Amino acid sequence: MKHDRRQEILTAAMELFAKKGFRGTTTRDLATHAEVNEAIIFRHFNTKEELYSAILECKAGENREALVEEIERLATGTDDAKFFETLFTKFLERHEHDTNFLRLLLFSALEGHQLSEMFVSTLDARNPIASYIRRRINEGAFRQVNPELATRALFGMFFSFVLTQEVLGFKKIHSHDREEVVRTFVSIFLSGITKE
Repeated sequence: MKHDRRQEILTAAMELFAKKGFRGTTTRDLATHAEVNEAIIFRHFNTKEELYSAILECKAGENREALVEEIERLATGTDDAKFFETLFTKFLERHEHDTNFLRLLLFSALEGHQLSEMFVSTLDARNPIASYIRRRINEGAFRQVNPELATRALFGMFFSFVLTQEVLGFKKIHSHDREEVVRTFVSIFLSGITKE
């Protein structure tokens, strides 16, 4: 029961932070939204920062083991399209089903709060996409580019798509087939990075 209550508070906090921002959300608002006494929140989390940190840990850990295992398996091969398409299909699926997390991160960054820095610091120092690109450069398959910047360019296409579709509401005007989006973006990326 205690774990369920903690999870309920985390879920409610993520919804409120995504709607009102970190600064715009009070623990009183949170208690009302989670349908608990305010004291219950402080029994589980000493500060709002601790609560936010718990949200990051929770979201970062979701399906992480299975995803990391799949990425590592695909990263040993040379099917570039399959590697990137699998990865970014999962990326789109995750953000289609949970736009609150992206909104939460955007609010944190826009508020200039240290919370966005907390998120960046939780990212793995070892970037599996950059590592893959680096290996394929060394094998002569990809052009000589900065792997970290190439990774950011690829993520940029997908992040921009999620932002416009899910956060800005473009999907109400024009929805897109996920597979077509993934194939198109990966194809554009590979056309620019693959040696002729």
